[in-house]
Amino acid sequence: MADGHGHIEAMKPLALLGDGYGRFRSDSIMDSKPIYSRVLYVAVSFLVIAGGFNLYSAAGGQGMFFSHMKQLVLAIVAFATLAFWVQPRHLRASTYWVYAALCVALVGVLVMGHIGWGARRWITIGPLTGQPSELAKIVVAMVVARHFTEISPLPSYRLRDLWVIFAMVGSLFLLIFPQPDLGTATFLILIMCVQLAFVPVAVKSLAIVGSAAAVILPLIWHFFLLPYQKMRVLSFLDPSYEPQGKGYNVMQSLIAIGSGGLDGKGFMNGTQTHLKFLPMSHSDFIFSVFAEEHGFWGASLVLIAFAVIGCVALLIARESKNTFSALLAIGLGGFLFVEFAINVAMVLRMFPVKGLPLPFFSAGGSNLIVSLAAVGILIAIDRDNHGKFESNNIRLYTGTLS
Repeated sequence: MADGHGHIEAMKPLALLGDGYGRFRSDSIMDSKPIYSRVLYVAVSFLVIAGGFNLYSAAGGQGMFFSHMKQLVLAIVAFATLAFWVQPRHLRASTYWVYAALCVALVGVLVMGHIGWGARRWITIGPLTGQPSELAKIVVAMVVARHFTEISPLPSYRLRDLWVIFAMVGSLFLLIFPQPDLGTATFLILIMCVQLAFVPVAVKSLAIVGSAAAVILPLIWHFFLLPYQKMRVLSFLDPSYEPQGKGYNVMQSLIAIGSGGLDGKGFMNGTQTHLKFLPMSHSDFIFSVFAEEHGFWGASLVLIAFAVIGCVALLIARESKNTFSALLAIGLGGFLFVEFAINVAMVLRMFPVKGLPLPFFSAGGSNLIVSLAAVGILIAIDRDNHGKFESNNIRLYTGTLS
């Protein structure tokens, strides 16, 4: 349905997110306070504070910790800007522009990016150095959400209805994979899959995708994966396969987590960490540090906090007033929770070592900024659901008249 300005009205939230395509928000939602935002404040504040102190312990010194604090300031600025100033409709309008800018940045990384830890993933723009592939986690969620606001609602979608987002996400995969960064490139596909799980897709299309994957995966293993990437999978299947390499990392992680017991060894008292047995303790295996020092109960609090973020994202999506906001909330919640789940599964030897960071914990300014930015967008969607942006516009308009 077109509005008075000739724009096509955004499709109502998908059936799985509420009562159907034509569902409207009730006045009680519009008049109530955005309680989900308050829950996010508490959960994320806990994770940021716990992550900061844990990094101080994991890094074994103040240098990396104070660098993390400087990056946290930028992350908070991004969070506040997206939560209170940038409305979801602005994100929707700028989706393809942001996507194009990201593609240019990723090409720049391949051409003139900085090399660190054997990979070319960083680029410098003025005084700032960042990892554009981290921003792709938000951009993928935006692209998928925008796509479903532009196509007609159907009882079930087929592959021909989804080829645009497959092509756009696939392009990001092809730009990130050669860095090399198989973990992040694959994770982008997982974010898209989380969003598509809430969209009715034809069973025949799912069968075609599954069959294609069964054919393509062996080819990727034999012709595209680098030796160290194959080693990660083999070490996951059998840590003794490479006892002094990736297998050693996982075994030391399990020792650290197990030695923490129920109550942990205490802050700065983790022996596996501070005696340098645990590798990459400031990034990939930082959850092992937390579990060793704070035990099962402390690790459980982290799990609960991330689970709360994931559940709240779904509740925000359910109350969203249009499909873009709903699917964007699902994508961002999926990004934060699934990345946490993969990282924890990795250090527990339940998943191959992928190099994915633990949001709010691992060292790295790009991931910290993008993670807090994702939370900021979730809060913006929640505020928009309750008419807070409309209220701000009314006050601004009234103030102008006076």
